[in-house]
Amino acid sequence: MESATKEPHFVLVPWQGGISHIIPMTDIGRLLASHGAAVTIITTPANAALVRSRVEDLATTTPLPLPPGASAGAAGTVTVTAIPFPAVEAGLPEGCERLDLLRCVVAGMCHSWALGLARELGVPCYIFHGFGAFALLCIEYLYKHRPHEAVSSADELVNIPALPAFECRVSRLQLPPHFAPSTTMGGGTMQEIREFDVAVDGVVVNSFDELEHGSCALLAAATGKTVVAVGPVSLCRSPHLDPQAMTTDDARRVMEWLDTKETRSVVYVSFGSAGCMPPAQLMQLGMALGSCHWPVVWVVKGADSMPDDVKKWFRETFDSKKCLVVRGWAPQVAILAHRAVGGFLTHCGWGSTLEAIAAGMPMATWPLFAEQFLNERLIVDVLGVGVSVGVTKPTENVLSAGQLNGSRADVEAEVGMEQVMKTLDRLMDEGDEGEQRRRKAQELKAKANGALEKGGSSYMNLEKLIQSSVS
Repeated sequence: MESATKEPHFVLVPWQGGISHIIPMTDIGRLLASHGAAVTIITTPANAALVRSRVEDLATTTPLPLPPGASAGAAGTVTVTAIPFPAVEAGLPEGCERLDLLRCVVAGMCHSWALGLARELGVPCYIFHGFGAFALLCIEYLYKHRPHEAVSSADELVNIPALPAFECRVSRLQLPPHFAPSTTMGGGTMQEIREFDVAVDGVVVNSFDELEHGSCALLAAATGKTVVAVGPVSLCRSPHLDPQAMTTDDARRVMEWLDTKETRSVVYVSFGSAGCMPPAQLMQLGMALGSCHWPVVWVVKGADSMPDDVKKWFRETFDSKKCLVVRGWAPQVAILAHRAVGGFLTHCGWGSTLEAIAAGMPMATWPLFAEQFLNERLIVDVLGVGVSVGVTKPTENVLSAGQLNGSRADVEAEVGMEQVMKTLDRLMDEGDEGEQRRRKAQELKAKANGALEKGGSSYMNLEKLIQSSVS
């Protein structure tokens, strides 16, 4: 019995608010299993199918394919447990499987109840925000030093000197919702997340130590907590083996369309799984994409719920030979890895940012909300692999702005058609500036892949995390 309790068993509880949190935590589970740990992922019935589709080859009775360099017998298992939330009514912790072997809990940022579970069982609890280490470091600096409280207007720039040798200045309006007025997204929920963040034993980050110029070590020093970079987690499987990559008509259509295009000729445009634009802004973007010099793949969220005049405009405007509009899910990792794609217009969500870095893809940055303006500064100013569209303020009602009645009719477009086209010109530039960005992006791609190889930084961090759970 004593030896059984020493077996590493991690319970992962992704935040259920969106696939941008569920997928990376599921992939972290895959990586932990590849290092020999047993993993249980707790999710809701509505999200269980998505989670299972990403680990179905790792059923508890099926050995995990070993990563390069791993020895035989190092395989782990992944169990998916679907429990109706909230957790109290579901009977947690009794509803979790094999709690007698549980050695560590990793919970999404909104699952503060997981800390009580970990404390009751006497095991460490780590938080997963879905943010990068640089953004978390900036957030920690803002909480401790509060420079935003000294500015007199929402447009005034706030200096965040969290990372030595690099200047980070954003307006108060562009700060993460943690620092918004209590009447908005920055209210009680953000305070609860902060209290959870302060109380946990450590932070798991989808990143790698070489990427963010020492941000992981600086975050550990600033918080006094263990910070574990285990990414890029999207590299836990080949992009062509992604369970969703070729299982939908849209996915097959995109990949077949890309196969007909020249190498590095296509602009890929996606603003993540959650963000929407007001109709006026969407149409300015659309006019730019329809008029630019390159073929475009444009993923549009919520197309079916847009106002009728916008839907009609979409039908009448775009020629699928020049601009392929995807009205649903798209296999982003596979798209970014395709030889035809030469640039990515992104909202700077951290998952998308890291997937682009892992693919060696230059970016044009269009942040919408959350910590995305901080990510933009990292992409453009620190890493030098992106160009900014020039957005100055968060998108109003970002989660519903594109829907009928989701945004005020008088909301004007901040970014015009010509501004978008100029940014795409820079993104796809074949001159010295564009070539330098592509070279830097390829260098980061090599480092990203090396981080997860045997002996790489993320590989070793996973080993240390597992060993610490059984010591």
